[in-house]
Amino acid sequence: MLVRVVIPPSPIVLPEDIAGVDAGDTFVEAMIAAVTGEIDGPDGWLGRCLGEQTLEAALGCWPRSPVRLPYPPVIAVEEVRYFDQSGTEVSLSDGSFQSANGLLWLVDGFSVPSLASRPDPIVIRYRAGYDENAVDEGGTGQIPAQVKQAIILSVQHLRSLGKDDLFLRAEEVEGVGRTEYTVSEQAGNIIRQASDRLLAGLRIYA
Repeated sequence: MLVRVVIPPSPIVLPEDIAGVDAGDTFVEAMIAAVTGEIDGPDGWLGRCLGEQTLEAALGCWPRSPVRLPYPPVIAVEEVRYFDQSGTEVSLSDGSFQSANGLLWLVDGFSVPSLASRPDPIVIRYRAGYDENAVDEGGTGQIPAQVKQAIILSVQHLRSLGKDDLFLRAEEVEGVGRTEYTVSEQAGNIIRQASDRLLAGLRIYA
């Protein structure tokens, strides 16, 4: 199942959360974004979403059984749409599907439409991550404390290396406005070693 981020999460750790760092330190902001990107969402190794974000999962055919949406916790399914036989994109009515506990399924008796002959003609848009609302009130809860500590620890470890570049690169994507952060394999190993024990209990294996 192909999953992409449509709306990325806001930072869950700020520069001022790092000891000895002032608010607005752009270099530390870049380190935080790189460390978080190594962990969070479809591109991270943890297998779950941390900050609240919007994802789209693509399917190749109508499911015969409930679909478990990847990268939990799932906050809500926003839309299910598909390309019909003529290639027109159509949204399913809310009454055609149900969702709960990270699962999505078609209601009994729903007659599935024919699909266009194209890769992944069905798209599920959903919000995932920790929304800071209590679980017993229908939310997904607060971001686990060990997540923030793992990010802080990893950033502190990178800063301690004393390298000007810290194996970090930031680029502005023209026309998109999103800054991409990348780390080398060496820096990725440092991040994982610094956070692995803290996050081991949260990891989801495919």
